Amino acid sequence: MKDKDMKRIFEACSPNEEQKEKMLKGILREGRLVHKQEKGKWRYMTVAALFCIVFSFSVATVAANIIKKNTEELYMRFLSAEDMCLTTHGDESEQAQKYFNALNSDNTYEQYIAINKLVEYFNNHKIREKAITAITPFSKSKEKKLAQAAQFAIAILTGKYDSEKVYKMYDGSIFFTLFNNYSDYGSDNRLWRIKDGVLECYDEYSKPSMYITDMFVSPDGKKLAVATCSNKSSYLTIYDMAEGTVSPALVDTARFRLACKKGYEIYVRADRENYSGIYNIKWENENVLSFGASLSYYDPDIVEEVVVQYNIKKKDLIIREVERPQPSELN
Repeated sequence: MKDKDMKRIFEACSPNEEQKEKMLKGILREGRLVHKQEKGKWRYMTVAALFCIVFSFSVATVAANIIKKNTEELYMRFLSAEDMCLTTHGDESEQAQKYFNALNSDNTYEQYIAINKLVEYFNNHKIREKAITAITPFSKSKEKKLAQAAQFAIAILTGKYDSEKVYKMYDGSIFFTLFNNYSDYGSDNRLWRIKDGVLECYDEYSKPSMYITDMFVSPDGKKLAVATCSNKSSYLTIYDMAEGTVSPALVDTARFRLACKKGYEIYVRADRENYSGIYNIKWENENVLSFGASLSYYDPDIVEEVVVQYNIKKKDLIIREVERPQPSELN
């Protein structure tokens, strides 16, 4: 087959329908002439042309299904600070009004952001009451993420705190994060606390800890373990509310300890990624937190499976090497 024949066939696969039809007619017209001279070549070109048509329709069908799904399901991979803050201008009331306006828009993403951001006005009674009224209808939205966000926002703003995403401590304070599970990776990376009726941002994680994946309250309600992640790495920190202390970064500490034991060369990357994963996080008692970890070395040519126990009272970390767990053993 000549180069010009191949070119026309590939052009027939173009998503431009007008061009595809024109080129296909050209191929068929030329094919009829060729057919009189060389039947084998005509058959080859016809099959190729038909293949292009089928391929084009298949691609179009897949694309249509993807577009349909994306319009039906609210999907976000990462929300930057700029995305989450629809406005930074004006006083508190003027800023809040921007979010109320977003609720009345047809933009699902802005509605989702507004629902979550209005929770941050918890300390302003007037805005808070208005937000409860404005957000309530979204709790019955057909869009799952909108409904879940609205239900959680109402649980916080009404002071009922009746959500599994609210973590209650020994002193009556509660912890939570916003934009719960908005991404496949997790929730927003700011940790919020309400204590004595006042909302505050208790901690905010810097890169690469861009998502909060889970939280675990100790049996005595005095410690809170917070797991965070990037799209490459996992991190774990414990807050002791009674003592006002914070543990070291447990995953990185375990990596360095095991590296020393095994003689691995290790360094801190400029981006602070550790390429390690954690699982089966649980409190063994009021002072000891245990978790499984896949500790990565040499980015990540070597992966060591371990179980780690950290005693926050004694500041003691124990590492035990184990066999790679089965998928059914992970949580």
